[in-house]
Amino acid sequence: MTEYFQVLPEKDLKSMDTFLENWDYYEALKKIALDNKTIVGYKNHKYSVQSWEVADLGMSKFNGVHYFLEKPLENEQYLTNKLIVFFMPADKMNATDTKLRTFGNSHWDSLSGSVAKNTYILRIADSNLISGSYYQSTKNFPDFEEKIQQLIKKIAQEHDIITDNIVCYGNSRGATGALYHGLLGNYKVLAADPVIDRRAWVEVKDMQHMFDLVDYNFAPKINRLLENTALKPNKIKILTSDSAFITYPFIKQLNLSKVTVMNLQMSNPYMTDLFLSHAIVIGKTIPLQLSIINEMLYETDIIVEQNQYLINTDDWDAFLPWNSAYFDLHLTCEGLIIQRNSNQIGEENVLLNFMLKSPMNVNDQYKINIQTDELQKQFVYFHDNIIFEEIKVDKNIKFSPKKQVQYLGFNALFWKSNEKLTIKSIKIIKKK
Repeated sequence: MTEYFQVLPEKDLKSMDTFLENWDYYEALKKIALDNKTIVGYKNHKYSVQSWEVADLGMSKFNGVHYFLEKPLENEQYLTNKLIVFFMPADKMNATDTKLRTFGNSHWDSLSGSVAKNTYILRIADSNLISGSYYQSTKNFPDFEEKIQQLIKKIAQEHDIITDNIVCYGNSRGATGALYHGLLGNYKVLAADPVIDRRAWVEVKDMQHMFDLVDYNFAPKINRLLENTALKPNKIKILTSDSAFITYPFIKQLNLSKVTVMNLQMSNPYMTDLFLSHAIVIGKTIPLQLSIINEMLYETDIIVEQNQYLINTDDWDAFLPWNSAYFDLHLTCEGLIIQRNSNQIGEENVLLNFMLKSPMNVNDQYKINIQTDELQKQFVYFHDNIIFEEIKVDKNIKFSPKKQVQYLGFNALFWKSNEKLTIKSIKIIKKK
């Protein structure tokens, strides 16, 4: 159901500023917020009002939380699945369009092309009050925070994303949301110049339409979360600059022993107002923000090598295998790990092939030793791409090929998903 709030033509600024220039209108707007309603549009001196229960931002909705989920650009499983939870900035607060006020106009649409493969991006609207609440619960929406946390967990579970692969990101208002919800859920955080004290936005007029329904200073609440977080300081990164006077002094009110505050020493050649300095810290550090996000995303997929190999594949009588669409391969200190992945059998070659260093000749007798981590119920296929001979994997195989053999291979058709085999060596001895 849509209601209408009509204003006098001479007092109509045709934007949300109308409510900031007239005290009666401002009080009426507060009542709309407390009724869990918001402004959804404007026409001919009439501001359209709808309940948040029916408001449509043109995106998905979960228990009152409006969001958009962007899937990875490629379907291939290069890395473990990851998730960026993107809390949106407030850059269109005077718009009569609800989506512009709560979801902003700076969505960083190119982000997916610049981050780690297999990364989902969950963009969440600050869908509360009139124009948002810094992603925090209020009287009209007392479990807003809980619903956001539930949404993050839901997306993570649906796409097999572990907690260590989730990064909460945002700038300005969104950075406050990212910091707050990262601490609530114990997720890694990159907060680009977060608003810890919002009084600069309300000193002249309440540009954010939050009235007294949201704290003015978030430092006490965030510090309480910091005291209980399981995250180490290097997993909670705040990017700021001591040239941004509306944010930096209040960021310093946080418990700095619990976070990593990066104070970027940058000059502002266009210092015309305090808000511009805040915008420059965010807008001119995109490459730095990307590098930090990617570092956080890649962490679980990188192993820092310290030990030399305990195996020497130069001594093997077969070369390391070609790539396969159906097997994941990793060379480790223990050996070559072969694991059947979840890909469905398609048109690609089902064999994982090892080329022999010397062909096996017809009717010659060979003793083959394929050393593995344990006895496996797997068969190896010796072949020349035309004729295939099946032999069970064992430590001592006696084999006399019926035709010259150039390859040995494993057939994906007979491996269960996630089934694994570790090969420590492949030795082929020709009997005299």
